[in-house]
Amino acid sequence: MPCKDVLAQVNAAKTALQKCGQVVLEGHIKHCLRNGIEHVDANETTAKFTKAVERFANMG
Repeated sequence: MPCKDVLAQVNAAKTALQKCGQVVLEGHIKHCLRNGIEHVDANETTAKFTKAVERFANMG
């Protein structure tokens, strides 16, 4: 398989993983973040959320 084809496949996989990460982060916002703010500790929850966003941002 030519190198350019391999690179195209790697890029496609990277794009798919990025989209998957977006879906997971969206679910985290809708469920975990909301629940943590409402029923646990808002400061702790937002700190954990910030770390999760930082990890996701560093994926690219």
